Amino acid sequence: MAFVIFVEVKVSKRISALSIAVLVVAGSFVGISSASAAVAYKACSPAKAKTTIGKLSYTCAKNPAGTSTKLVWVSKPCIDANASYLSAKSLSTAVSSSFESRISSATRLKATSTRLIAAAQKNVDNWSSHLASYLAKNPNVMTSGTDADKKTVTTVQDGITRNKQRIIDQQANIVKLDAQIKEATDGAAKTANDLASAKASIVTACK
Repeated sequence: MAFVIFVEVKVSKRISALSIAVLVVAGSFVGISSASAAVAYKACSPAKAKTTIGKLSYTCAKNPAGTSTKLVWVSKPCIDANASYLSAKSLSTAVSSSFESRISSATRLKATSTRLIAAAQKNVDNWSSHLASYLAKNPNVMTSGTDADKKTVTTVQDGITRNKQRIIDQQANIVKLDAQIKEATDGAAKTANDLASAKASIVTACK
């Protein structure tokens, strides 16, 4: 940045050329400070020094929007944007971990429900087949059969009914688990997008 200083000097013929040179050099530093010499995102020192450029406050620090480790004058909006991003990043790590845990847990429970459904359906199919075969050979068992035979048929029928209900319950459970997985997946995606937006804001603020 160039600085022009107007100095009005009445010079007599007896002042040497060297004296004039000394006056000019000395005058060129009058009123200049590190603050007035500051240029946004240009080299500065020392670290954490502060100044004002235009109407914005600047701090001597590394530019969070770049990869250079050199100290430059960084604006307050830039520093604030970076602080917000770091805070969001720290929070998003915990939130993302929570979402991943929920997805993992729901996925395991869904697998368990699927196995229970398969087992229950196998029971229904086998018991229904055996019962149908037995009743075909003993069509009057429930009216003229022994108490033991009637109890066996009733027990098998009750077992089939319980397993059918188990299938219905587990299918409903899977629907709930799918909803939980989707909610957690959407939440994780939103967290990632929010973090990306926070990071992008640094580039915008640090210009």
